[in-house]
Amino acid sequence: MKSSLSLGIDIGGTFTDLVIHDPHSGRAVIWKESTTPHDPAIGAIEGTRKVLAKSGAKPSQIGRVVHATTLFTNALIERKGAKTGLLTTAGFRDVLEIGRERKYELYDLFIEMPKPLVARPWRREATERLAPDGSVEIPLDVDAALAEVAELVAEGVESLAVCFLHAYANPAHERAIGAAVAERFQDLSISLSSDIAPEIREYLRASTTVANAYVRPLAEVYLERLEQALHAEGIPGALFLMLSNGGLAPVGEAKRAPVQLLESGPAAGALAGAWFGRNAGLDRVLAFDMGGTTAKLALVDEGEPLVAYGFEAAREKRFLRGSGLPIQIATVELIEIGAGGGSIARRSELGTLNVGPESSGAQPGPACYGRGGTHATVTDADLTLGYLNADFFLGGAMKI
Repeated sequence: MKSSLSLGIDIGGTFTDLVIHDPHSGRAVIWKESTTPHDPAIGAIEGTRKVLAKSGAKPSQIGRVVHATTLFTNALIERKGAKTGLLTTAGFRDVLEIGRERKYELYDLFIEMPKPLVARPWRREATERLAPDGSVEIPLDVDAALAEVAELVAEGVESLAVCFLHAYANPAHERAIGAAVAERFQDLSISLSSDIAPEIREYLRASTTVANAYVRPLAEVYLERLEQALHAEGIPGALFLMLSNGGLAPVGEAKRAPVQLLESGPAAGALAGAWFGRNAGLDRVLAFDMGGTTAKLALVDEGEPLVAYGFEAAREKRFLRGSGLPIQIATVELIEIGAGGGSIARRSELGTLNVGPESSGAQPGPACYGRGGTHATVTDADLTLGYLNADFFLGGAMKI
């Protein structure tokens, strides 16, 4: 039987959405399943079985699986990634903390800058130095660098980012230490700046590489698990991941550089907004996507979403530029905040109401789900105010 159908899977922090699309007839069948945070692949596979049953299609008819997700963005926002270490050129240990020395609010005496993903004790220095043209000024001391990495591993570091000065001009030192570390510490995930963000500007390159290292173990385990589970279900189609720029990548590339997937789900939403806008004869559209953990807004101009090079993840305060973690990748331009349907509301020390970025997720979820959640969330507030129909949530498939 010809494999002609496409399966789309979008996994968020609270729900997993699935669609089977027939490109010949245009028929689309949808399903929504609760995300399983301990193993997101479980919810995806359970939802796949149900959407196949609903559509009447057979697994062998699925010729392609396209997957978008906010799992990795949520891991950054909620600081739930891997314990990460950084190995950098001697003298540049604190580049993540120093940043660009710009305040997002110049006159705020109590300003809080985003905390680095790697705490200072896990940032280590290597004896080496390259000139801006890539020529070697100080040779790499591999043994000394390995000793630093050994200490990090002993302290429980699961993933290592390597960012040497001017490695964009000459990746030899990074590749040498990467090979040595991979040989000695086979369970350690490694991200090299010369592979992830081989460009000038030390802070941006380091921040991007560290973000990749922070989410890479999660991506490797999850994507491997999902790919195997799909094949076990009898689905022959190859798995592709939606990139932040709106393109697609094979699963192997997604495992290597998951930082390219940080805006995966939102990019897909922006592309959908552009498609609906074009079909409605609208060239300029605002595409709003609110999930369980984050809310995203994108501008569609002349029928296409805007694309930027570089963005900030997990902005700290009122969406202000400079209050987030800079990520140097091509991405659909959008604004994203840690305030979704499952975002938890709390009273601050000053008596003000703060919402997010921590989310109740799918388990236990908002209190109104009846799954043991005790924190007040945006969804609970919406239900209390009458914005949600308790008897027709998810089309009546779920009672709240």
